[in-house]
Amino acid sequence: MTAAPPVDDLWRLELAKARLDSDHPDSPGGGFWPAALIGLAVWVRTLIAVPFADRLAPSDRRLAALHGEVSNRTRHLLSALSAEAPETPLILLGRPRQSMKGLRRAFAGAGLGNPRLIRPYSLIDGLLSLPGGLSRLIEGARVVGAAEWRPDRRTLAAICFRMLLGETAARWARRQPGGIGRGVIFGHTGVADTHLLERSLQSAGGRTLHWVHGVSLGLNFVAGSDVGLFQCGADARWHQRLGGYGRTLALPAQRPEPAPMGRGWLLLSNLAHPMNPDFRRNGAVAEEALLDAVSRAAVLAGQTRLVWKPHPVIHTLSQDIQDRLHARARDLGFAVWPHADGELARAADFALVVASPSTVALDMLRLGLVAVIHGGAGLDPMSALARLPLQTTTSEDLVAASRALSDPAARAKSLAQAWAAIEPGRPATLEALWELLVPATDVSR
Repeated sequence: MTAAPPVDDLWRLELAKARLDSDHPDSPGGGFWPAALIGLAVWVRTLIAVPFADRLAPSDRRLAALHGEVSNRTRHLLSALSAEAPETPLILLGRPRQSMKGLRRAFAGAGLGNPRLIRPYSLIDGLLSLPGGLSRLIEGARVVGAAEWRPDRRTLAAICFRMLLGETAARWARRQPGGIGRGVIFGHTGVADTHLLERSLQSAGGRTLHWVHGVSLGLNFVAGSDVGLFQCGADARWHQRLGGYGRTLALPAQRPEPAPMGRGWLLLSNLAHPMNPDFRRNGAVAEEALLDAVSRAAVLAGQTRLVWKPHPVIHTLSQDIQDRLHARARDLGFAVWPHADGELARAADFALVVASPSTVALDMLRLGLVAVIHGGAGLDPMSALARLPLQTTTSEDLVAASRALSDPAARAKSLAQAWAAIEPGRPATLEALWELLVPATDVSR
């Protein structure tokens, strides 16, 4: 991976992230101003139609900031809030996707009480931020015009929208009374709108912490928080080099004993995911290929117990894709992990866990299991997942890995090797997160 642009060089950073995530990283892209006008129109519509929200009180000292959704990128923070402080005021990031009534219902289902839901912008903030927003767009025209690669019109319009929304959120933060000493835990940050909000909060004396929800992909996880709390020590060290965060760390966990030898194979997959560029290009082809490869390897190895646990996002995909994948899994001999059972501890019941590149591999290490990563050829060599000792690309590789892990001494050695290279972190609590911010702020205890 090349060096990341400085975290406050927002246009270049957004372009770099967009290229990394692009379906067409070599395309010439679209013109700037047509895309900027689309972004501007969406911004105006957002400010006009923004649902009524609660206000931030001067006495609020502990805040959380997340997108208005119950999803993989919010669940870690929602779970902690539900367990420890369900009334914590929530700053809602991004563009509203549902009504406030629907959002309150969703959050209640995630275990929250009745927290105040705060939108970090209003129509007044938009009007006040318009000069700064237009300056951002003029800067963007210059940077994008000189760039060697430009995103497509839709992606570029989204970046312009985030720039405008970020300027609006920054103006909102500057207008809030009692800004000194606030602490804010972000469940997601690193793009223009969240970054500009963070910088404004920090300039008022507040402190921000990004609790990273998954294993890092590198550049896409670069942000400007005072503290970046990562899922493992390898990611924290990587982001110290990439820059951006004031401080990066993971909470050290104690290495478990190797899990006893179970029976059968478990496949944990995440390739049928809207955020996967290959899925956007080719649909569920890669997910089906993964099912095929593991099934073929199981036949070669004489395994008859196969269980498939797809990423939970599969339940949001179109019904025809869901039906196609489930039918393919059944035809190949897989039983499907019960949707209602999200408890990964049951993975210890298996002799072998195979995973597509995913954070779930770190979850397996915490259980004393070393997952075999299948199809990780495109991983950045600095990635924590690239440091796992068992990487396979063919069914024959999988058979060899399963045989290697059938020896208890080899399993123990593999776990020790992976743990030392990755250093998985332990689950965080809200109190532990506030402790990370308290030394430099007067957040009330």
